[in-house]
Amino acid sequence: MFVHNISPVIVTVGRFSIRYYSLLFMCAFLLGLFLLYRIFKEKGINVDYLSPLFITIFICVIVGARLGHVFFYYPRYYLSHPIRILMIWKGGLASHGAAIALIIGVFVFTRIYPVTFYQVADAASIPVAIATSFVRLGNFFNSEIVGRPTDVRWAVKFMRFREPDGGAPVFRHPSQLYEVAIGIIVFLTLWIVFKRKKEKLQDGCILYLFLFMYFILRFLVEFVKEYHTLDPSSPLTMGQYLSIPFIIFSAIMLFAVGKIKLKQ
Repeated sequence: MFVHNISPVIVTVGRFSIRYYSLLFMCAFLLGLFLLYRIFKEKGINVDYLSPLFITIFICVIVGARLGHVFFYYPRYYLSHPIRILMIWKGGLASHGAAIALIIGVFVFTRIYPVTFYQVADAASIPVAIATSFVRLGNFFNSEIVGRPTDVRWAVKFMRFREPDGGAPVFRHPSQLYEVAIGIIVFLTLWIVFKRKKEKLQDGCILYLFLFMYFILRFLVEFVKEYHTLDPSSPLTMGQYLSIPFIIFSAIMLFAVGKIKLKQ
């Protein structure tokens, strides 16, 4: 068992602070840009489209993830304190909102530039998968989105986390680290599939495989995550309810993509 009392701030100079969360978030985007460049080159997509696509993804992920957190999890709180919606450096991003905004953003992007939706969506899914690990690691440093109380050997006591009952911190599942592992697993799977099967892959396969794997694994991890919006008497968490549509949709589309491939 471990005690987590790490400050979320790396260094402070005057009124300016550098936080682990912000640093990891930026690292995720820089790594994503590097991976997108490699994928574009391998798929023969014009790399001149990379800069506007990167800007589109950056804006969509931040805005979508933040609004997802605001309206899916804590609408009353943020509508009462609207200025705090802008404080993303304190954490609070929802992957479901990011996924929705990203799909919309890619669709709009392909209406402007001469590339197909699946060309861009498949390429973007790979770096987005690993980016989720960086964000969840940032959540770990922020002592937020914690797991439920447990006595497993790898449990963590988050000293900076405010317990719901106002009591002393207890040992909990490090659910953020479980989701770090999810991002790595999904990324490696997508990367291997892309590298070994890229000449045979049907358009949309990478995108739907990403959505299916990520959200079904996210659904499972939610069983050990603390409730954030719904009452603990609820059979599922909000994250699980939000994951179900993605799982069903991506499973159907993977099946459809497979059938198209078989007919060719």
